Amino acid sequence: MDGLRNAVRAIVDHLIARGVLLGFALVLFLVATHDNLQIRAFFTESAGTVDRLAATIGAALTALAHFAIRRDTPLRHAERVDLGLHLLPPAIIGFLPPWGGGNWLAPAVVLAVELVVLLAIARRTEHVRQAATDRLLGMVIGVFIVCYALFSVFRVDLPRDLGAVALVALFLGLLSVLIDLLTRRRRLFVAVLAAIGLSLGTHELQHEAQYRPMQPDAGAEYAGADPFALWLFDRPDAAYYRENDLPYPVFLVASEGGGGYAMAHAFSFLSKMGARCPNFGQHLFALVGVSGGQIGNTLYHANMDVPQTDRVSACGDSAPASNSAYLSTDHLSPLLAHLLFVEIPRKLLFLGAAEPGRSHVLLESFNKTSDAYAPVPDVAYDEHFWRFAPDHDMFAYRLSGKPALVSVTVNVQTGNRFVFSPFRFTTRGESYLDLFQASGDLEEARQKLVAPSLGSAALASASFPWVTPSLRFSWERAFNEYLDNPPDTSEEDYRTDGPPQSGSVNLVDGGYFENTGAETVSEILASIGREDNTVMLQRDGINQGDGLHWYGVDSDYAHRALPDVGDCEFLEGRPLQSLHDNAVWTPCEMPYFLITVLVRNSAPEPASGGPQSFLTDPIKTLLQSRGARGGLAIATLEERRCGFFEGSACAAQLDAVGSGDPNPQIYAGIFQSRVDSAAMALPLGWAMPQHRMQAIENVVVPEEEVCARFLNDFGELDFTTPYSDAAPYPPELDLLVKRNCAHLRQMALFFDADALREALAWRP
Repeated sequence: MDGLRNAVRAIVDHLIARGVLLGFALVLFLVATHDNLQIRAFFTESAGTVDRLAATIGAALTALAHFAIRRDTPLRHAERVDLGLHLLPPAIIGFLPPWGGGNWLAPAVVLAVELVVLLAIARRTEHVRQAATDRLLGMVIGVFIVCYALFSVFRVDLPRDLGAVALVALFLGLLSVLIDLLTRRRRLFVAVLAAIGLSLGTHELQHEAQYRPMQPDAGAEYAGADPFALWLFDRPDAAYYRENDLPYPVFLVASEGGGGYAMAHAFSFLSKMGARCPNFGQHLFALVGVSGGQIGNTLYHANMDVPQTDRVSACGDSAPASNSAYLSTDHLSPLLAHLLFVEIPRKLLFLGAAEPGRSHVLLESFNKTSDAYAPVPDVAYDEHFWRFAPDHDMFAYRLSGKPALVSVTVNVQTGNRFVFSPFRFTTRGESYLDLFQASGDLEEARQKLVAPSLGSAALASASFPWVTPSLRFSWERAFNEYLDNPPDTSEEDYRTDGPPQSGSVNLVDGGYFENTGAETVSEILASIGREDNTVMLQRDGINQGDGLHWYGVDSDYAHRALPDVGDCEFLEGRPLQSLHDNAVWTPCEMPYFLITVLVRNSAPEPASGGPQSFLTDPIKTLLQSRGARGGLAIATLEERRCGFFEGSACAAQLDAVGSGDPNPQIYAGIFQSRVDSAAMALPLGWAMPQHRMQAIENVVVPEEEVCARFLNDFGELDFTTPYSDAAPYPPELDLLVKRNCAHLRQMALFFDADALREALAWRP
């Protein structure tokens, strides 16, 4: 009986000791074999020989440490099992398909060395003294401390050099050895578990946004200006459209969320359009972005060169430069390193969040790529759109010359959409929309403002827990009559003073509310002009209370679009619902045509319902509803642009294959640029192989030689053209590319008056 009891005790002791190592091997196995696009991207396609070798060495050292501290057991036959078990983790990393198709020689050498060492120490590890394990425990904690220090100082370059695979293997290896050692001192182990539980339950890191002072102290002085009027009447190439009796094209772009692939899509579309159509940047008024789309918009904004030219050049045939290498930079490894080796230790030790926090390490990674690309400016958010002009006689600020970056986020407390915008816009759903207002102190009757940094506003839109934390934005300032009186305050209720204003808000990814950005674009559209039945009329302009007209005729703002304004009491911008509306210019009036572009992912195909899941169904529903909510927002935008047509939204009908109209989109002014994340195997995360980025560039703003294959004898796009094996994309993307070609061809018409008139003549 005693013998059986001793045998059972030995088996249990053996299983406890080996369970930690078995768990380590199991996690590596699941990660290596999981058919998830993101896992495949950074474990399979992005991990090179050096990354895999570093991870294999880390797993081998972990195995040796486990073997050296194994418990004493009389089960001699378990030694062979031990050898196989300890060799399993590095074997998984080095050889398990689909990783192992590359250079296998280096992992094989590491594995052979480990086997020799394991055999050499096998007989010496049966009776390990407590002092030895205590020294090893100190060494493991020391390695954690060293990693903490290194990754706190070298936040970007060192994690990239190691790679995501090695970082995960290093963290899991150290953690498994630490647990193995603590199980030998069970009282200490229980105490550590209690401390971890207390930390998880009572202590939370607070991730604050970064703030920058606005220049000068009187930062609020631009609040009375109408930014759209200032922007519209100062278009240097407006004479081209005036001479040709065409309305001025105004582009509003909405970039959908979707992590890394959305960032790449937004940046590729905007940069390639700018390269193909030299005047494109001058016609961009606002870039609305959600999550990764907002990151792409912000990076493009930092790197765009706005051509302030009075000449209009027709669009070219190709974009000369590729950005795939820039966009495929590894941003995931710095994020992982900070989470695993900086934030987790600080949380368990009841410390505050590190500075900078994890989100801003991601921003640092975006800014640390190549000397050929500019970083996101470290300025107050509003100053990407407004710039200080001390010689300006009416306001302290002028426009920067670049489009507005409108960042869509979600308020954690209310679930409302929370928007960073450098101007106010009105909406009928004001109870469900919040706009950030700056903070500061009142000094000598002037408002000294402090605003979130441009980077923080972009990161808030892409803060998708648990990958990146929510960001907290706070403000505290004196009452300001420009900011704190509601837009429609009557003269009787208008206040010039009031109590101090303060508050805070926690913000997360805008995709929780609406992932396409189409709803925010709709509201900006309505704020510039409103819909009355099917006719779009001018309403109160953005951020101004002068109604239909801009009365700053005598100010020192430039009016290059309307040079003969001497006899004008006011200037007026007149939006056209259709390109066929009256586009005649007068000395005091400027007709313009609003064009919306949706940079988005293709909607997923309807799928049959799978098995029910008590655990995952609620989460799956929340995630899937993002796409459905975005589709509804797009339908609303289509309705606002052009009403209904034969029982469906007209833009959906116009985009149908075989409509017979060579230019169906130009009349409504609604365009799309699409990718298909499922068909193109595009992961959500912040690390994507270069060939995936190249696949995006192949279908976004396609090259002229690609689109030329779809032209018939009359020079019109023919959607029935069969797929060609020479195409730089797979056959399942053929229809998507044809539609991107069609939309590109029509957008290019706005920069060629003769071609646009010819297109307009097709439909009376």
